Amino acid sequence: MPTPVVTRTPDRRVPSQRGLQTRRKLMEATIELLATRSYRDIKVMDVAHAVGTSPATFYQYFPDIEGVVLEASRLLAEETSAALDAFEDGSWSSDGLPGATRLVDAVLDGWSDHLPVMRVLTAVAAERDPRFVKAYFAATRPVARALTAATTQTTTPDDEGKELVHALVSGLTAAAGHENAGSVQGLTKRQRRRGLARLVHAAVTTADA
Repeated sequence: MPTPVVTRTPDRRVPSQRGLQTRRKLMEATIELLATRSYRDIKVMDVAHAVGTSPATFYQYFPDIEGVVLEASRLLAEETSAALDAFEDGSWSSDGLPGATRLVDAVLDGWSDHLPVMRVLTAVAAERDPRFVKAYFAATRPVARALTAATTQTTTPDDEGKELVHALVSGLTAAAGHENAGSVQGLTKRQRRRGLARLVHAAVTTADA
């Protein structure tokens, strides 16, 4: 996992180089635990034990488990934006289904290193926790921008375009939760992605049909 963007500790200190290494280890350990357990089942003690340190050390760098997830979501948002930079103008939609396929692959490949974080963001944002709602929209905003740019190149009315974008973003985030599954309802990952690409293609070209 790439080194996360550094922020201050809960007491507003800037960590030393050694502190940054400890902080990174704590974040990586938390994310590894999230890959196999619900975030509500993970305790600070679990993370500290995985790193070989104490809960007191954890609290020097993060206020709680949620704080780790929210910090990790910042990196997720930045990497999603970078991965979709070439799609922001919506020109990908002019290439039909191949263009939609490239977008779907770019989104899901970009999220592939952050799936535990994405799952938590999606689930807790649905519970209307304002911190996670904000983080969820930050992580999915680049996707929404790429889709919005494509819909505005058609004659899709504004409200209808927003509805389509919202539905597609929701579908992509839900699909991300199954990315590591070998088969879902008999469909491989490649087949599931093809289905998403067809939905995206149909949505951004529907007004021209």
